Amino acid sequence: MSLRIGGMGWVTPLGSGVAQVWERLRRGEQPAIQTVSSTIDRRTFQVFGVPPEATAAAPPHPRLRRSSAISRYAAVAGLAALEDAGVQLDPATASRTAVI
Repeated sequence: MSLRIGGMGWVTPLGSGVAQVWERLRRGEQPAIQTVSSTIDRRTFQVFGVPPEATAAAPPHPRLRRSSAISRYAAVAGLAALEDAGVQLDPATASRTAVI
């Protein structure tokens, strides 16, 4: 079996899009750290949240609006990867395309 990467799409705490995130990494930027407290054992955790604008490119599909945040991240990153690979989503190819 051989594997080829045709395109990449990123949704990260530094934003979305390979070029934007890569440039922020090169400048040494770090995402904002949020502290979350556990209600069970009183421990605190530091997490890196994904900014809301990172998923602004999500298609306005009704099922996607009701889905979890991780599903929206996958959809945005998958569509960006298809665009990066040069795939044109016309009606014929869109019906045969899925994000898995």
